[in-house]
Amino acid sequence: MQLPYLTLSANGCMAMNDEIYTQSWRDAVKQCEITLEKHDYKRALQVKSRQKFREELGQLSNEHPDGQSRKAISLVHPYLDHYDIFAQNFVNMMANPVDTSMMWGLLFLVFKLALGSSGSISPLRQIITWLETISVELKHSNECRIKIADPEKIKFDTVNVNKEVVILWLNIIMTFRNEGLGDDIRLDKNSWDTLTAKFNAAYKNIKEAVGHIENVAEMAERRAQSMNQFTVLQSYLSLGNPQAESGAIPCHTLPVAENRQFFRRQELLQQLEDHLRPADTNSCLSSIALYGLGGIGKTQVALAYAYKRLGDLDAVFWISAESSDSIQRSFSHAALDALKLPKANPWTHQENMILVLDWLQKTTARWLVIFDNIDSHAVLEDCWPVSQHGAVLVTTRDIVIATLPIDIGLEVNEFDIYEGATFLLHMTPKRRRVDEEIIPARQVSSDLGGLPLALNQMAALINARNYTIGEFYAIYMNHKHKLHKQKREGWKYLGYKHSLDTVWEISFTNLGDQARACLGVLSFFSADSIPSELFTTTDSSRLPEALSFCGDELSLGDAIEELSHQALVRKNIEQRSFRVHRLVQAEYRARMDNPQEDFENAIKLLLDKLPSQDSSKFDDDEWILYKRYIPQVLELAKNYEDSQTQPSPLKPTIDFVRLLTNSSYALHDNDTTDVVPGMIETACSAYHKCREEEKDKLVWALLQYLNCIHHFCTSEFARSEKEMTECLKIRLELLHRDDVLVALSYNGLGMAAGAQERYEEGLAWLKKAQRIYEGPAGKNLPKRIVWGYNISRNYYCMGKYAEAEGQLGEALKIADGLQSWYMQVYGRLTFASLRTKMKNFNAAKRHVEIAKQILEASGKSASLSWLSSYCAYRCGDVAMKQGRFTDAIQEMEKATVIGKQVRIPTGILARCVHAYSKALATDPSRQEDSDKQRLEARRLRSSLPDGGGDLDDESDEAFERLVKMDHR
Repeated sequence: MQLPYLTLSANGCMAMNDEIYTQSWRDAVKQCEITLEKHDYKRALQVKSRQKFREELGQLSNEHPDGQSRKAISLVHPYLDHYDIFAQNFVNMMANPVDTSMMWGLLFLVFKLALGSSGSISPLRQIITWLETISVELKHSNECRIKIADPEKIKFDTVNVNKEVVILWLNIIMTFRNEGLGDDIRLDKNSWDTLTAKFNAAYKNIKEAVGHIENVAEMAERRAQSMNQFTVLQSYLSLGNPQAESGAIPCHTLPVAENRQFFRRQELLQQLEDHLRPADTNSCLSSIALYGLGGIGKTQVALAYAYKRLGDLDAVFWISAESSDSIQRSFSHAALDALKLPKANPWTHQENMILVLDWLQKTTARWLVIFDNIDSHAVLEDCWPVSQHGAVLVTTRDIVIATLPIDIGLEVNEFDIYEGATFLLHMTPKRRRVDEEIIPARQVSSDLGGLPLALNQMAALINARNYTIGEFYAIYMNHKHKLHKQKREGWKYLGYKHSLDTVWEISFTNLGDQARACLGVLSFFSADSIPSELFTTTDSSRLPEALSFCGDELSLGDAIEELSHQALVRKNIEQRSFRVHRLVQAEYRARMDNPQEDFENAIKLLLDKLPSQDSSKFDDDEWILYKRYIPQVLELAKNYEDSQTQPSPLKPTIDFVRLLTNSSYALHDNDTTDVVPGMIETACSAYHKCREEEKDKLVWALLQYLNCIHHFCTSEFARSEKEMTECLKIRLELLHRDDVLVALSYNGLGMAAGAQERYEEGLAWLKKAQRIYEGPAGKNLPKRIVWGYNISRNYYCMGKYAEAEGQLGEALKIADGLQSWYMQVYGRLTFASLRTKMKNFNAAKRHVEIAKQILEASGKSASLSWLSSYCAYRCGDVAMKQGRFTDAIQEMEKATVIGKQVRIPTGILARCVHAYSKALATDPSRQEDSDKQRLEARRLRSSLPDGGGDLDDESDEAFERLVKMDHR
């Protein structure tokens, strides 16, 4: 039988009624009946649901008992939920009845044929990869469907996705039937090329349809946001509001399902309950820290306690506390997905964190917050709940963390020999058993020091290979001296003479070259969330030979699959990221044959993703990119710094310096976690260590540029000017005089001169930049806009208001055309400053109100930024000058609170606090508060590197001189 050319019917593409949609679906199902051989069609009809499909898969697993097939089948199950929910959504949105059972029947036939076939390409592995890829899109569609009130808007796309999926499975079945060679249905390369082309075409159509659905969902979200009269920002900073925002309770954000195999630890659980008592709303806030060695089981104890108390509590929030960013994201998850707070926003993690903290403070609900894996007290400063009741549980390796504000600390100890042996048997229930296994189990427990992580990983290996405990122990003893080598200080465990590297060596030894290269790169990145797209490229020729697999989807899939089988990497499909345990990373780095090569490979992958200074746009898409990749850069830099104290330190390359400079430039305008200074310092040090023949003077020029920008923030304007002068000198030497980088240097010198009140000189520099922007460089619109704002600011500081207005109006017009919320807000606030200088306060007020509206309506990267604080400052400044003192107090408080939260430069914060003090002084009842703020402003000034000038001069002008030009 010839394979028919299968395409989607155009019926119903323009029609907007259910009958045509339904008929279109029925046509696709009919096509299956016509095309399939009778026995295949009959078999497909027998598998009508997800449950039946699971049962049939189980039967297939019994028919193919080899380990590879069974493991492959087990990988299918996580994707079935997305598949089933999508089918149910399809059924529910149709007015006429539709039958989706054929989706399950065809998918079953695909798996049955794949299991019975062979070839140079693994059919089953390829089918699972394709199913995984499609399931990601179905997941996105399912998430969007929840947000869409009117399903009519997405019926057409939903029908098309279903048809594409069904006909893809049909094409795969017919290819197996018609082009398979021999009795074992062996497909040759040409057949796979044909199938791959059909999959790619179907996937493209599915992705396009889901993209339409996502657009509808985004429009629905924006419409809902526009109906909200008060912003989250106003809500959490508003005064005199004692009521908590309503939350959807009971709820929780526990990251995984309850561990039904949790073992012992009853005494610890009872100690937690005796002290915390989270269900008692009459008691004060209570807290405990669980501390101990890595892998000792602190997180598992915390999870077990949370599930034990879940039925008695209204809210349980799990906060991943490895970094400020992970804390913010965890609180955001609580606000959005658990409490479902009305004013929570998917893109404003800091605001969402404060919303949840406000809820905890004001609610009468019974709650428990768990901060998991805290490394320092500093991370608790901004997120410790202030409440009269509730409970906080912390896990940490550091005993020092178990002090204030935490009530008490409990150490989590290893199992003794007997507990460890029982735990090992407890975790290996389905393997081959023999008599008297308790004896070798005790031997294993003793040799591993009763450490739960090591025992658990050993149990996974025993289960995977179906060993008896005695067989495993014999293998373990053969590797013992090699496996127990101590690598570095900190890996030894109390009461145990070996380091925790036993289980990893067994896993690492069996890895192929591509899996090793992949794990080598992963070992330098942020452990918890490594973007999977780091390993994708459209031009693999730019990558080293060891990373060539990144240009081949199948090879990359094989490498990740190999790592997943060894439990070395976990894949998060929804977040499109990988997770690697920190112990895996550390142990693998310690065993690398050539850590320098893996370090440089990691640099290449990251450098390929981050834009350079001349190509960056500072738009929403780039900021989303930075949020995913900058944590990887920071971890890479940390590993480099840590290695410098080791006998064989990593050697810096010019690409490493380039990566740090590009990342610093990306973050310099919105560095809410204050990481840029450290990156610049590391980059400078690394540059000097590079080989002379490798050094690139243009990279050094960018470093001077970044140092200048940093010293703008520390109010060291003369120092900034020297650094930008050096940057310009190098760029004029090596670049064309009309290069955009030269224009940026001129712009920086103009800002440096203006900050020192040499406005005529600053204007001259800015006009040099103008000449360049009038040429091809002017096509870089974001940089041209910023220049326009800067020269207008220089003009109005000189009192040349007409010139300022002309330049500013032109720049703002370009910003409005780009629809960049960032550039629009920036421009409106610059206009407000101009109108204030002109004493046209009503016009200034209109501009700040427009800026506030844009910030409130922004759907993507409108998180708290320096613009949020600056907007509040400008609002308060105008209010003061108009005599609206209550408004001025409120806005200046916002400017100060947000400024501290996002770590605005000290000089700018000092100005906010000074203005807040002046606003408070207008209220006779708040003189004491005013004095406190005045002293705080003085303290901030004195902390600046140059001492903040004459501290006795408390005029507005004195504080203005502390501020860089883009805030004047």
